[in-house]
Amino acid sequence: GMWFERFVIIVTSLHRDFLPSSWAMYKPTFVEVGTFLGTFGLFFTCFLLFIRFLPGIAIHEVKIVLSAQNKREEVIRNV
Repeated sequence: GMWFERFVIIVTSLHRDFLPSSWAMYKPTFVEVGTFLGTFGLFFTCFLLFIRFLPGIAIHEVKIVLSAQNKREEVIRNV
């Protein structure tokens, strides 16, 4: 998506320098790779925290389903 598009725009423009005096190709430094990977890490950390504190399924609903299932299992065991 958006991050890959920006990555492609920046890296392809930096890969080949347009100055005739520059003979070297672009090689990302440790800082650039760390920043790139750090954005993924920050995103996934925030995403996992969001899922942890604001889950897609309400815990209350899950507890109701589990308690109903446990009651059914008890009835089956007592028969």
